[in-house]
Amino acid sequence: MSVTRAYKYIQQIKKHESATFGIKGIHVMCMVALGKYPEGLTVTELAASCCEDKAAISRTVDSLAEKGYVVYEEAQVRRRWRSKIMLTDQGREIAKGLEGLIEEIVGKIKDDLTTEQEAAFYRIFSGINDRLAEYCEMLENRE
Repeated sequence: MSVTRAYKYIQQIKKHESATFGIKGIHVMCMVALGKYPEGLTVTELAASCCEDKAAISRTVDSLAEKGYVVYEEAQVRRRWRSKIMLTDQGREIAKGLEGLIEEIVGKIKDDLTTEQEAAFYRIFSGINDRLAEYCEMLENRE
């Protein structure tokens, strides 16, 4: 319940803050992910990075391309699944602004945590995520 509650708060923050940039929450995730890979990512890589399905990411990338924030390495539509997607100059500026905003929000949230507490939280949370991934993989292998 606590994880679901935190997720809902994060969604609410993303919706509110992304509106100031004229984009949606899923756009934020894609732009921040692409900002970390100047050489670009394929739709498949971007979907994995954002923990979203490829169809949703493909629609999101098309929307970002219409706004002029991303470009495809390949101009041919039929090859776009394998084509790298990269931020434009305008997209990089927005991604930088988003990263700064995320750092500011995270700073406010962890304000009273000690460095040790923060490190312990991320270590534990990362371990839980790893075990959840292993469990899901086991479930998929049963099918």
